[in-house]
Amino acid sequence: LQKFQKIFEYTPGKFSDVKSDSWYAENVKVAYELGLVQGNSETTFNSTGNITLAETLALACRLHRIYNTGKVDFEQGVPWYQVYVDYAFEKGILSSAFSDYSKAATRAQFALILSKALPIEALSAINNIPDDTIPDVPSSASYSKEVYCLYRAGVITGIDST
Repeated sequence: LQKFQKIFEYTPGKFSDVKSDSWYAENVKVAYELGLVQGNSETTFNSTGNITLAETLALACRLHRIYNTGKVDFEQGVPWYQVYVDYAFEKGILSSAFSDYSKAATRAQFALILSKALPIEALSAINNIPDDTIPDVPSSASYSKEVYCLYRAGVITGIDST
């Protein structure tokens, strides 16, 4: 993961909706500095919103490109996410199109897309999470392999209480 280097400078207040004392503030800062996220505008991050399919693809494609080249040099067009859709199909991150990329991504869609952004060797387990221990992800679910891989690698986490 040596190719993930700081490429942008994050200044406090960059995103007006990311307060410095928020539990996620440091994660937003690091993800921005590494070029993984850009926010949903110049001044907002949408920290309480849902991630869209387009944003999920952008994140996955940036992860893939940085991992493989050390660069995050996508040139956005119209719609802004088309470059990521094209790249995702080219690199096997996507195998079928979505009808509306502006829709919120489900957790399953997020996990399926993100799991294809990096090779399995980059997702080594750092957590011991046996199958069928995530309450809402039975091992029979079509996306369980990807969710468990990302949980075990420490990429995603969850809570058991509602």
